[in-house]
Amino acid sequence: MVFLAILAPQACAQRKVVSDYNYQKAVDAFFEDKDDDKALKLVNKQLDETPDHLDSRFLRAKIYWRADKYDTALRDLSYAIKHYKGKPSVYKSTLFGLQGAIYDDMERFADAVDSYRQAIKFAKKDNPGRIQSYKFDLAQSLYNAKDLDGAEKVYLDMLKDDPGDGGAMVGLARNRLDQDKYEEGLEWLRKAESYNASYAEIYRFKMQILDKLGKTDESVDAALKYFELNDDAPAWLVAEYAGKHYTYGVAKVKAEMNKDDASDRWIVLLTRLYEDHSDYVKALELYDKVEKEYGEYKMIAYYKSNCYSELGQFNMAIKEATRAIDLDGSKALYGHRGDIYRSAGMYDKAIADYTISMEDDPSSGYEYYAIGWCYELQGDNDKALEYFNQGIDLDKTYSYLFVSRGDLLMELGRQEEAQLDYEKVLEIDDEPEDGSCRHYALHGLGRDDEAIEWLDKIIENKPYDSGNYYDKACLFARMGKVDEALASLEDAFKKGFRRFVHMEHDNDMDPLRNLEKYQSLLLEYKNKPVNDGVEEPEITMQAAEALISEVSMKKMAGGTYEIPCTINGLPLKFVFDTGASNVTISSVEASFMLKNDYLSERDFRGSKRFIMADGSITDGAIVCIKEVLVGDVLLKNIEASVVKNQKAPLLLGQSVLERFGSITIDNENNKLIIKH
Repeated sequence: MVFLAILAPQACAQRKVVSDYNYQKAVDAFFEDKDDDKALKLVNKQLDETPDHLDSRFLRAKIYWRADKYDTALRDLSYAIKHYKGKPSVYKSTLFGLQGAIYDDMERFADAVDSYRQAIKFAKKDNPGRIQSYKFDLAQSLYNAKDLDGAEKVYLDMLKDDPGDGGAMVGLARNRLDQDKYEEGLEWLRKAESYNASYAEIYRFKMQILDKLGKTDESVDAALKYFELNDDAPAWLVAEYAGKHYTYGVAKVKAEMNKDDASDRWIVLLTRLYEDHSDYVKALELYDKVEKEYGEYKMIAYYKSNCYSELGQFNMAIKEATRAIDLDGSKALYGHRGDIYRSAGMYDKAIADYTISMEDDPSSGYEYYAIGWCYELQGDNDKALEYFNQGIDLDKTYSYLFVSRGDLLMELGRQEEAQLDYEKVLEIDDEPEDGSCRHYALHGLGRDDEAIEWLDKIIENKPYDSGNYYDKACLFARMGKVDEALASLEDAFKKGFRRFVHMEHDNDMDPLRNLEKYQSLLLEYKNKPVNDGVEEPEITMQAAEALISEVSMKKMAGGTYEIPCTINGLPLKFVFDTGASNVTISSVEASFMLKNDYLSERDFRGSKRFIMADGSITDGAIVCIKEVLVGDVLLKNIEASVVKNQKAPLLLGQSVLERFGSITIDNENNKLIIKH
């Protein structure tokens, strides 16, 4: 027994080496090869040998998390936390941090709050540098749990530790937005901007607050700034705000597209603006241009199918939707083609596609609603009710399932059951935005004034969306308000609504069908192109003026000027010298920026010789400055020379000036005027 006891630790140690090998290979597969399946096989092999290898538990939890297998991910994390011992490379605070992130994805925000509090507690011992980040995550979860006061306390606590924390300031601004305290929110955003004008989230909330304050053009500018700074900014969201002054937004986007270093993302944004405002022909022209230059892409086929569908050109819409499926094969795309088939009145084909789409997410209520609607449009109420019931059994959050079943039950004389469905809609549908059907439920409950008021709020949020006006026509028709219904229908047509086939089957239109005004509207708009007579917006005087920046300068001895700017988020002052050819910074400034993360070692690109202003020749390191902000003009990837003279000024030379566009020096008012 003594002999075996002596051997046991040695055997375990030997087995651990083998297991560590599999773990390291799993790490390589996960992080370098991006091969989750391979990583999972390797980490499972290690855990078969050493179940208590906590680093592997953590890695497997991350793999499961990325695969949306939250239950198994949480089991691994719980095991790792419970059996935490020895010296694994993963911190205990990190385990709780990942646990919080998973709970966030599951929308279990109260559990996420508890996890982040534990992460902060342990980070004080094992990883102090992450405390601020965990506090931010905690505040976000509190906000999601609708605990604004709790989030507020955390954000203010973050600012005590770091007065320049832009994330905390933006969080406070978002709270003010939710509380309708727009001016206070704007002040927090301005403060955040003064610390770091390149933090994209500032402009995401700035566009919303400025819009609420009625400062539409400023909101458009903020939306485009957000799009410029954040490569992941959703084009649909930016287009929603940029489109609130359509001609201005289009002009500004076109100005960005015309720049030499313009990203192709601006084309995507422009097409989105066109689509949102029913300029489908222009959108299709742009999509064709992009595909001609860059080749086929599933999302372009998807967007083109949308445009053709809205134009009522269903053969082309189906062709493009089918091409998207062929390019990708995703079952979710079948649901999109199903929508087109339904709009075209091809209900059997729509049902077939929705059935395939169900396989992508069997618990999603949309497909059950869509299939039920198709059966209802065909007059098969029993089948419709069957699918509405199935959908509600699987998804009790999709409000259209309840309102559709309520309408059908009301038609079948089952009024009490219908009332319960309408009440459920009021419980889960509380935001006046796309996808809301609360107005129909309010009407079903006899609360017509509230129904109209709610739909007006939806229209106010998206006044250019033709579908909202059609919804209003349907609502008025249900109420028996024929004149108001016809007026709303005409508004829908003017905004670009052209779903005539759907209207033929939509029983909401029944009270209007035999009216002369209804027939004349159909005849007029069936033969009228969308946006007939609307010209392509050009750069307006207002937009042109918005493309001019004025920067105050301080006149220096020798005829040069000192101007404020921001380098990689660090506020500095440069000497503006039209006679200099390069951008130079002193070794002192470069050293400070490197130590404080305004520069990294990767930003240095070797060295070269260059001529100083006094004619001397010197060697200097070459560094790439990611962002130079002068006024509201942002330039990216500027090459600068680091000179050894510690007293050398920060010099802004011609290599930057030529990228501004047109510049003018106003000597009388000491201003630099930039037309960009």
